[in-house]
Amino acid sequence: MSAKLPTVWDAKQHTIAKIEMLRSYLFAWLSIIGTRFARQDLWYIDGFAGPGEYTNFSDGSPITALKTAAAAITQAGSRWNAGRIHCVFIEENGERFRHLQQKLALIPQNPRIVIFPYQGTFVDGVNALSREAVNPFTTRQPLFTFVDPFGPEGLSFSTVRELLAHPTCEVLVNLDSDGISRVYQAGYSANHRERLNEVFGDDTWETQLAGIRQQTQAARKIVAMYKDRLRKLPNVRYVFAFEMRSTKSVIDYHLVFASRHPTGLEKMKEVMKRIDQDGSYCFSDESIGQQTMFRFDDPTVHAKQLMTHFQGKEVTYEQVREYALNESPFPNPKGMLKALEKTNRIVVTSARSRRKGTFPEDTQTEMLIRFHN
Repeated sequence: MSAKLPTVWDAKQHTIAKIEMLRSYLFAWLSIIGTRFARQDLWYIDGFAGPGEYTNFSDGSPITALKTAAAAITQAGSRWNAGRIHCVFIEENGERFRHLQQKLALIPQNPRIVIFPYQGTFVDGVNALSREAVNPFTTRQPLFTFVDPFGPEGLSFSTVRELLAHPTCEVLVNLDSDGISRVYQAGYSANHRERLNEVFGDDTWETQLAGIRQQTQAARKIVAMYKDRLRKLPNVRYVFAFEMRSTKSVIDYHLVFASRHPTGLEKMKEVMKRIDQDGSYCFSDESIGQQTMFRFDDPTVHAKQLMTHFQGKEVTYEQVREYALNESPFPNPKGMLKALEKTNRIVVTSARSRRKGTFPEDTQTEMLIRFHN
């Protein structure tokens, strides 16, 4: 797909939405980190940067990132106590890289923002950065990486794994689950083993996808497998996928977010809530037999899933919160718990007084929740 496109091309509506998600989340991330990590530099890596613009949309992800970084510094004002923001833009295609350089030259210079363009693959670009005298890996400085390839080509799980080994790294991956499914179904003619081994980091996908022939089913299985692979990485406890569709019924790709810290996923869900006002995107969970629109106004379906998961158990509020954050479209379980308590499906025990259906923060650490059989 990438080779067939011209140097600059039209952005589809979901591409523009993806860039807006990036802008909103990056602003939130920089605003939080920039006021908490005193004198530490911050890093942003764009793994497949592109030409920097579209024919119908002026700002691609690199230009969006630079403008967002400048805006975050300006808004923080005297509260900004981090160091500089390093923006690394990796693009393999020569024509697009040169076009990107021209776009970058038009951005006003900011002494607090350092631009590092690199022509090469995502893997080579990250490796080159690790050899620089100043890099985020030896200093363990906060790092956010956007990995946005055309299809499965060049999406190296080993590189994503190396990035997430960094204690303050978060990753947003454009996982072309539909494209990966097509490669799998094409078999040897698409060199499927080598390409899927690169995407998943090993060959366990072979047994997990065996026997799946339907395209949509395979695509959702692929995203479930990818999430599982990320969650098995050391300390990566928060992984979530947003299903992006070219139409109401056709999967285009998934955006997969991974972090060691709950705040990152909470903020990403807040961004998605603001962006999706018409149900164009979906919460994606292979364990649910139907696709539930990514909406925040009806916790009923996910309350049933929550009940099924914890049925017959007594657990802490924190355990329920972890499940809700990773396995539902909501940033916390309050709406789902309220629905369950209203129908007497759970019993809540708290050392502090509380009204039924409420879960105040000062009660959560001592709260136990028993789910009926």
